[in-house]
Amino acid sequence: MAITGRQKIIMLDTKYVASIYWDQELGERLKALRGANSVRSISEKTAQLGERISHQYIHMLEEPERYENSAATVSFPKISVLLKALDSSIEEFLSTAVTIVSIPS
Repeated sequence: MAITGRQKIIMLDTKYVASIYWDQELGERLKALRGANSVRSISEKTAQLGERISHQYIHMLEEPERYENSAATVSFPKISVLLKALDSSIEEFLSTAVTIVSIPS
């Protein structure tokens, strides 16, 4: 466990995670990860993986500030299949440059 600023970072088995908080920063990461691929093509890839995520929903995730009904959270299975369609992983997507420092107790 590490404390950086005011954030506490812990490791948690993903089987215990139902959803993740979604914000503009994650939307920007998702959009950058999609790159030049169209949202429709990514939607088709999610369908091939067994869970279609609509192109409208992908747009809403990429730009949550533009939509009144934007999701505050995203289900973990849904974001996992979306990242798989983008040839990425949850570990890569959520990783940040964090220096872990041991703090004596």
